[in-house]
Amino acid sequence: MTDIAFIDASQPALPLTLAHAEPPFRGAWFAGDLAVLSRRPRIGIIGSRRPRADAATVARRIALEAARAGCTIVSGLAIGVDGIAHRAALDAGGTTIAVLAGGLRRVQPASNRDLARVIAGSRSTTGVEPGAHVGARGLVLSEYGPGLEDAYPYRFRERNRVIAALCDYVVVVQARHDSGSMLTADAALMLGVPIGVVPSAPDDPTYAGATRLIRDGADAVVDGTSLFRRLEVHGIMHPGFAAAAARGAIVDHDLPGGWIGGDDGQQLPLFDHPLASIVQVPRTVEEIAGLADISLRDTRRMLLELEDDGLVLHADDGTWLTADRGS
Repeated sequence: MTDIAFIDASQPALPLTLAHAEPPFRGAWFAGDLAVLSRRPRIGIIGSRRPRADAATVARRIALEAARAGCTIVSGLAIGVDGIAHRAALDAGGTTIAVLAGGLRRVQPASNRDLARVIAGSRSTTGVEPGAHVGARGLVLSEYGPGLEDAYPYRFRERNRVIAALCDYVVVVQARHDSGSMLTADAALMLGVPIGVVPSAPDDPTYAGATRLIRDGADAVVDGTSLFRRLEVHGIMHPGFAAAAARGAIVDHDLPGGWIGGDDGQQLPLFDHPLASIVQVPRTVEEIAGLADISLRDTRRMLLELEDDGLVLHADDGTWLTADRGS
């Protein structure tokens, strides 16, 4: 191993949120392409090791659509949702970051070793070789060493806080109330990282943790479009990205919050739309309908059409406002 295979906790390439992780982040050994760390937004996709078929399908769809749009997918290389998310990112031609709970040369579980090798662009007998590698499709990280260090149970909890800190946004696909995914989600909330949840029936015990997050105010995310709209609301992407991505736009990694293609980051004006002046300040749909003297049904339809075009935003408090005022 050489020094170049280790990234110190103080390195500017690392997200600032890592500085606030508890216990303190110690730095990490890596295999792959360090440049992936700068490719934002970084979207965490986590969930059950034994997902239901519908949850697995949604996890793959969200990861595919996010990666195609230029987002970097982050997860923990576990079986189940983690592996699904990493593979979907690669299938989409995108990039992904895998955070391990053991050494780089001993990837666990063994069933995901080939996946780790593709991500890192390298292989060893039981894992990946530390260092930068030509042909890497992403990055494999470990706080615990470059070699055959074991993934002890307590290290998974520590690994989870690194996943959370690396992300701009975390999607929880399926999680029981006492699961490792909930530890990751809680770590993200402590760091101020917004959470999206794939919803299910409220009494489904396999979604009990995810349901708790929704009760506490987490976003509902069901596909790439809903994810992109949440990224707009949280200020991670500029208003209009969801609509532009639907027309083939991809993230501009040199312009935070911007994109290439689609609308090329340009918002269309509202012009003389009947709701234009009303939504210059945040208002509820009922207030908008009353001021415009339009039925609630037609008002909702107009607002949804304007949201699809990236011209208005639906805020977390339920109000609507013009996209330029919400940015």
